[in-house]
Amino acid sequence: MSNLQVQLVRYPEGTPAPEDFALVDAPMPAARPGELLLQVEWLGLDPFPRLRMRSDSRVGPPMPLGAVVDGRGLATVVGSDDAAFPLGTLVAAETGWQQFTALPAAKVQRLPDYAGPASHHLSTLGPSGLTAFFTAELAAVLPGQVLVIAPAAGSVGVVAGQLARAAGARVIGLAASAAQCDFLRQSLGFEAATTDPAELATLAPDGVHGFIDGVGGALHDVVAAHLALQARVVLLGFIAAYNDAAPPRYGSALPILFKRARVQGFLLADHMHDAPRALQRLAAALADGSLRAVETIHQGLAATPAAFAGLFADPAPGKQIVRLDHQES
Repeated sequence: MSNLQVQLVRYPEGTPAPEDFALVDAPMPAARPGELLLQVEWLGLDPFPRLRMRSDSRVGPPMPLGAVVDGRGLATVVGSDDAAFPLGTLVAAETGWQQFTALPAAKVQRLPDYAGPASHHLSTLGPSGLTAFFTAELAAVLPGQVLVIAPAAGSVGVVAGQLARAAGARVIGLAASAAQCDFLRQSLGFEAATTDPAELATLAPDGVHGFIDGVGGALHDVVAAHLALQARVVLLGFIAAYNDAAPPRYGSALPILFKRARVQGFLLADHMHDAPRALQRLAAALADGSLRAVETIHQGLAATPAAFAGLFADPAPGKQIVRLDHQES
């Protein structure tokens, strides 16, 4: 029995392409004492691994060529000598893009009880949903105030926007296409959505009170020019520069100074101590219908490279998830 993997075979030049990856039949992993053998069922795709797909990695060591690509997944325990993880348990872990993996039990998370689809543990109840929950809190937008989110149609933006809207904020989404904008307005109830941040002059004439920014670059500069006094800006990424050779930038500090805005960087790891509260709130909102999980499911491990590359173009709204097919070879 083999273990189908997606390996990185060359560092992308600019936007990742499916040709940067290869589908490889690798040997089945063997679990050592204290490890669990996991059969990967679902993969959640995020732009972040792109930062390590370069010889001059910006976050940690470069991802080695010929190695399985990093990624978070949901997996079934198929081999275990640990009573806390009986066979058949569904868990979350950094599985990589592959059908099977063996990991120490300490690096595997049991999933909380939840009656909804398992994929929600990678989207609304996973790192994307937690990031949305905490960044929306940090933006601290009051009822009637304006919150701008970029990218609004991504896995974080679709959750943060719904949470803020439910709390009474006027939510404006910045998106990559007209189709994404239509979805944000018509399906999620955003007050407005646009591909052109310059339209904030009309959409938010009294200024932007909160800004959740996962884009950076020139877009950040345009939004910053429309900040209201004492606005709150939460920086959680710089996807505009993930594929660039030049260092990332967030632009001029003058609007921050003159508007006396508060800017805060965000890393989810700093907030994981509070994850149980966030997950309880998110699960309750899903259950009562006030929060909608937005996902696109791709079928089969072979679809993963193209789905990942699509994150940097005009993807369908929400979390991009791959459902593995264990008949695939």
